[in-house]
Amino acid sequence: MLLMKKALVAFDGSAISFKALSMGVKLSKNLGTELYIVYVAPMSEVFNPNLLGEAQFKETLESIREKGEDLRDIIGERALKALEDAREYLSSHGVKAGEVIRVGEPALEVIHAAREVGADILIVGVEAADPGSGDGFVKAVLRESPCSVLVVAPGWATLYPRGTGGEE
Repeated sequence: MLLMKKALVAFDGSAISFKALSMGVKLSKNLGTELYIVYVAPMSEVFNPNLLGEAQFKETLESIREKGEDLRDIIGERALKALEDAREYLSSHGVKAGEVIRVGEPALEVIHAAREVGADILIVGVEAADPGSGDGFVKAVLRESPCSVLVVAPGWATLYPRGTGGEE
């Protein structure tokens, strides 16, 4: 019986998120786990308070979600590049993954995405060897996650693409 049918990887394009993605690839290939990645664009990257009030912006986001429209139209180039890098990495390993794009507070949106896809495990990378040593994102995810959380430590050895801060 497969205990981890669906895995969600929190991905932002950083070196540590590529390590988390690599772990997701391993689960997918070795256990047949259905893989999803979630990219959360912080509101500050897509929200200009001079053009639209925060309440109006949140209403606009909700309207986009309700209509099933793609958030790629409002997220920035950095986000699009990160998603493309993830797709290339997954393709190079022969793995397909669903994508979830959210805008807002990263930990909260990752938790919502885990619920949305019905994840059995959530995979996150952590910058410090001790997840309790100040990484607010990881603390919040550990505290609020609706499923098990696999924390990938920064020292975990894996190969990831050039330009992500790691070595190939």
